[in-house]
Amino acid sequence: MTERFQADRYVGATFLRGVPGLIAIAAAALHSILIAGVALVLAVWADALAGWIARRCSLSKTPSVTTTELLVDLVCFIWAPAQFVLAQTTHPAALAGLAVFVAAGLFRLARFGVEGLINGRYRGLPVTYNGYIFPLAALANHYDGNHAPALFATVLVVVSALMVSRKLTVPELG
Repeated sequence: MTERFQADRYVGATFLRGVPGLIAIAAAALHSILIAGVALVLAVWADALAGWIARRCSLSKTPSVTTTELLVDLVCFIWAPAQFVLAQTTHPAALAGLAVFVAAGLFRLARFGVEGLINGRYRGLPVTYNGYIFPLAALANHYDGNHAPALFATVLVVVSALMVSRKLTVPELG
């Protein structure tokens, strides 16, 4: 028997936590870097708040919730940061870095969807960290004389390597 997708309150709350990511994508598409950066940070906070509420209310994760969370993470912490970088540079080095970043992010989410936490730790850098890393990179770029192509290409490749790392483990916070 095939399991049915069940849109309960937990699934609805998970979709709502994706709103800051969608705002970041739209703002970046309009080259509103400040709003996009703030929205990326808000996406991290929304993710943390949703997790806290789920733990506090003892909500169980159904397969529907797990799938929805992975899709919302894709929007908020892979697509939105990629759009954020694209709004700041279209240099070929940064575009190559973006291709690596998106592939690494998809791999990271797929691996987490199968493995989950290992002894209370994430294997590789959780994608959620991208909500802080890329706004910080934009600030560094702004205050360091606008070296966007080199800066973003480097950050994209380093973050990609950290996301797919088998050796790096990060404790679950919360």
